[in-house]
Amino acid sequence: MSVLPFLMYLTFVVTPLKPVVPVTPDVVFLDENNKEVSLNALKGKVVFINFWATWCPPCRAELPSIHKLKQAFRDNNKIVFLFVDVDGNMAKSKAFMKKHKYDLPVYAPKSPIPSNFLGSAIPTTVIIDKKGKMVGHIEGSMDYNTKEVMKGLKDLTEQ
Repeated sequence: MSVLPFLMYLTFVVTPLKPVVPVTPDVVFLDENNKEVSLNALKGKVVFINFWATWCPPCRAELPSIHKLKQAFRDNNKIVFLFVDVDGNMAKSKAFMKKHKYDLPVYAPKSPIPSNFLGSAIPTTVIIDKKGKMVGHIEGSMDYNTKEVMKGLKDLTEQ
């Protein structure tokens, strides 16, 4: 199945996709238990990374739709969701997620974030395919709880 409808949606509705780029093998995050998670170790899975901050209104605005999106994929072990707090304030981010009843796993960057992942805007979402290639880069807030996004991610998990 093709991801073309999803990519076209991202291209024309959100922002143009950046060129397909191999994942930098040394991008490492820390989870809520201080355990390292490397993007290189996640090859074979689709990775949805959202860079955000608790103080960012557009970030907060898109979280309900991302929460619904993640819930739609809760039984799919071929996709991983990472919510990276760009401030690295894990306690504040965990409290925010708990207060709003979001089932979104919070991470903090351990290694530098490549500029092709995160430029100067948040929220930024990066989607990486199972081969470790960036296939989506969205800067700014978006409604992720749409048929197009769900179909695009489902298609990626089935490739």
